[in-house]
Amino acid sequence: MPVKAGERLDPEATRARILKAAAEVFGRRGIHAAGINEIVEAAGASKLTIYKNFGSKEGLVEAVLLDRTQRVRAWHNEAVEGAPAGRGQILAVFDLIATWYAEPGFRGCAMMNAATEDRGQEGAPRRLAQDHLRFYRALFERLLAGARKPEVTARQLVVVLEGATLISAIDQDPGLGAEARIIVETLLDAAF
Repeated sequence: MPVKAGERLDPEATRARILKAAAEVFGRRGIHAAGINEIVEAAGASKLTIYKNFGSKEGLVEAVLLDRTQRVRAWHNEAVEGAPAGRGQILAVFDLIATWYAEPGFRGCAMMNAATEDRGQEGAPRRLAQDHLRFYRALFERLLAGARKPEVTARQLVVVLEGATLISAIDQDPGLGAEARIIVETLLDAAF
């Protein structure tokens, strides 16, 4: 959305618009393939505004991933809070991701995509992807209170979640959400 000359904008609205546009461009084209000019055009913001808000393209990438992280955590926490304790909460997470896989334009996990594209470098994408995986392990461990080996089962659940997300994105197969849920039910049967 282009900004009209002289239009006064709320700095937070400008920042949010840039983050949304950058997330779309990075998701569609990849972090390294997307140029700052493409983001400028998509966001309707100047390079100066982008650099003023984020410092660099790397700063923008980190901000996009942090924004995504906050939204994903809130999304999962909301699903968990609305489900029956324990097993029901874990299944709620997998029901939620199944709906995500079916969304038009589903491209997989932004964190994992960014970390993979970064080819093992020690930058923000890798650090944030590691934090993302820790979030899931901690969430599942908390929800597995009373299980025989909560840390082992939590790790297995993360493998199922991230593996199903990757395969669903590559194959464009939203049915993997239902398959992942069946695997999770089996893991939960063995855990308790």
